[in-house]
Amino acid sequence: MDLKETIYKRQSIRKYDGDSLSDETLDEIRQFIHSARPLNPDIEWSYDIVGGDNVRTLQRFKAPHYLLMFSQEKDNYLQNIGFIFQQVDLFLQSRGIGSCWIGAGGPKDYEIPKGQKFIILIAFGKPQGKLYRESSEFQRKIICEISDERDSKLMPARLAPSAANTQTWYFTHNDDGSYNLYRNKRKIKLNKKMDVWNQIDMGIALAHLYVTNEDTFKFSLDGPHEGLKNKVFEGTFTI
Repeated sequence: MDLKETIYKRQSIRKYDGDSLSDETLDEIRQFIHSARPLNPDIEWSYDIVGGDNVRTLQRFKAPHYLLMFSQEKDNYLQNIGFIFQQVDLFLQSRGIGSCWIGAGGPKDYEIPKGQKFIILIAFGKPQGKLYRESSEFQRKIICEISDERDSKLMPARLAPSAANTQTWYFTHNDDGSYNLYRNKRKIKLNKKMDVWNQIDMGIALAHLYVTNEDTFKFSLDGPHEGLKNKVFEGTFTI
């Protein structure tokens, strides 16, 4: 299954059989990560694949492997990590490997790369049970709730995962055929980390649009845009 097809079938996996993946498979994952396209090539980032002994999470489930993600703190760095590693998430699931973004967690007994900070992690391994979902099982907002126009081209972004399934993205259309991306402001900050996770979510949604429009996707942080009430402008893109 290719990455495009995986968008319409993937789901977050929270049950793993506990067996480690082969060294060959882990090397293939590393090779893919090194080939993934960044959203902002000017940001330094890094990652590591570790076992459960090197992470702490509030999740009840355990996975045999975890991806730790680190980055410089620069403009758009959270979106950049989401963009890069959602490509990785799709690659994992296209190879029959379960995965799940985990915001409530971090490295344990681990030296963070100098000049970077820990961002987020992904659990992954062989799934225990069904890996893919049917299209009817997606619980997502309808297109008119996330866009100013009905537009099937945005369907891949609509299906993207997000923190607590908040689906905080909103798209507007420009006269030249480009799009503007906005992030909904949270009315009540019940969780201080949710703002960080939702910025990562913006990159995740853009990754789905890149994967389905690999030859035409372009993104810019700057661009003419309208200020929208209770929304934060995240950038302009073409697909």
